[in-house]
Amino acid sequence: MGDSYSDRHITQRYMRRYGNTARVRSWTGKMVHIRTENGVWRTGGRGYTWAGKPDAWVLPFEEAVKRISHCGPEKHGAFILAEPDTPRRPEDDTIKALEADAALHKRAAEECL
Repeated sequence: MGDSYSDRHITQRYMRRYGNTARVRSWTGKMVHIRTENGVWRTGGRGYTWAGKPDAWVLPFEEAVKRISHCGPEKHGAFILAEPDTPRRPEDDTIKALEADAALHKRAAEECL
């Protein structure tokens, strides 16, 4: 999809160009898939699939934006609205818990230095 946004997706390019518009803010709290040049990300960013497939990663828009914030325009980053009945996989919560735990341990180790 070459356009910068629609009702079903919004691109990183649009967000960088137009900033914090009402359209961007309207995506706050929505559950999305991340799409880059190779396809829709699988859970945890481990490979690619298609939107709506059981192994497609579903995460909050705000978290998805952070996940690809380092990507340049060559990656064609976009966020696709997840269907309301797309279940979150248990692995999503496990990954999030492990990342939070790792961050906690990192902070604790830094305090000991």
